[in-house]
Parts: sequence; C-alpha cells; structure tokens
Amino acid sequence: MAERFQLRMARQEGERIAKEAGFDSFPICPRTIASKHNIPIEAKPPDIAGVSGGIIFVNNQAIIFYATNIENEGFINFTISHELGHFFLPGHPEAIQEQGGAHASKAGFTQGDSSIELEADHFAAGLLMPEHLVRTHINRNPPGLDSILELSSIAECSVTAAAIRTAECSRDPIAIIVSSADTIAYAFMSERLKDFRPRFLRKGSALPNSATAQFNKTLNQALSATRTCAQTTFSDWFGGEHSFVMDEEILGLGQYGFTLTVLSSEEVPELDDPDDEEEDSLVESWTPHFAYGR
Repeated sequence: MAERFQLRMARQEGERIAKEAGFDSFPICPRTIASKHNIPIEAKPPDIAGVSGGIIFVNNQAIIFYATNIENEGFINFTISHELGHFFLPGHPEAIQEQGGAHASKAGFTQGDSSIELEADHFAAGLLMPEHLVRTHINRNPPGLDSILELSSIAECSVTAAAIRTAECSRDPIAIIVSSADTIAYAFMSERLKDFRPRFLRKGSALPNSATAQFNKTLNQALSATRTCAQTTFSDWFGGEHSFVMDEEILGLGQYGFTLTVLSSEEVPELDDPDDEEEDSLVESWTPHFAYGR
C-alpha cells in the first residue's frame, strides 16, 4: 500500500508543476516546462537498445535526451515528462548523482520492478493529464477506447498513458491490460472495478481465454494497429461471484508489438462506497522517500 501512495504523490507533483507553469487546459507542453527551468532537450539516435530517453546532471545543470527510434510525438512528450520527473521528484536527482550523474530510462509503465521509474512514469501522467482535466473529459464521453484515443490526441501523449490515466480517474469499472502473445505485461484497474474484488492480473501471468488471447495469436494484428471488439464478463477475466457484461475493446500498438485491451461497463451491480478514511490518513501523514533503497 505504501507504494500506491508514493505513486499518487508523484502524480500530484506532476500536476503541481503543470499548474505552476501556467497550464490549465490541454495540451500541456513538457518542452515549455523544461525551458522555464533552463533544461536543454536533445534528440539522440537510438544507439542504446531499449532506452527511450535519459537525464544527465553535470555541475548542477540537467540535460534531457530522448531516442528517435519511435516516431510518435505523444510517446516523445511522455518520455520528456518522465525525465522531468527525475528532475523534480524529491530524492531523484540525488539518487542519480550517486549513480554517476547519468540515468537512462524506458518510459511507459513497463519497468514494474523499478520504483524510481514507476514514480517518474506517474509524475509524467500527472503532468500531461491533470486529474481535473481528465475527469472533465471522461465525464463527457462514454467509457471505452474511443474516449481514450481522444484523450491521447488532445493531451498529446501516448495511448497507453491515456488509457492508464483514464482508469486512475474514472468512476466507472474499467481495466487496462497491455499484453504480448499469451502473457500480460501489466494491468491497471479503476477504483470502481476494485470494489468488485477482482483477481489481480499480475505481470507475466497468462491471459485468460478471451478475444484478446485470440487476437494475439496473429502477431501482425498487433504490429499493424488492428482494432476490434467483443463482449466478455467480469468473471471471465477476474473470477469471483460477479458476472456482469463488459465490452472488450482491443487495439494493436503497432511497432511496440504489444496489444492494448480496454474492459469497461456502464451497467453494473450497485455496491456500497468503500471506506476512504484509511487512505486519507495515509496521505496526510505521507513524507517523501523517493531515494530510499536506490
């Protein structure tokens, strides 16, 4: 649970930086924020496999670079915002300087075993997509893939980041799953979905028998950004006693080689609201410790 609050605080710090820079509507430009803090941004060739960008601290000066192997402005914006997280989050600059002053990243919620990277990812999500702007958007649009794609467009960020941010901010039961072949890469659930006590979809676990599993059997569908949809149920994916119908919307993520699945439903059983007192207490008592254990 402590990690959950670390990530929440990282998102809120990103939102604070965006507001401090004068942004109150989409899109929020990370390059402008970097410029306000005299941080140069440089494009670098993809000479290090698996690296999306990085930050270098030299004589109290920060320099951000991003790789050019993925020609996607939304992904580049997210990468730059991720590196800004390493600049702004308490303890991150010190941790990087202790490692020699240079840090390479693979932004995009893929490094689940590295808390410093997850914190920077969540900072980037908060910076590019502040909660109040995301809520305004999703309140005007039915839950699902169309709304996520529109958010990605207006916020000028990656589709996966928009999907995850939607799940974080939505009051509807939504799950976001990124997968490859028959394996789950990572998954996010909205708080409303968690109310139904789902079985959590762990990184590296097998996909359930589903339209997504069938979709992934043909690699070209992921590489060619094919889109399709089907119907499923809560219990098919998450087990348990609830079996309400959910839309299963599927999108190949192109050159990434992964598949995005959006599970959503507008017709669900009524449940009592969860007790948030423990969460509020933890937030009030939270103190930053981003650099601990690095």
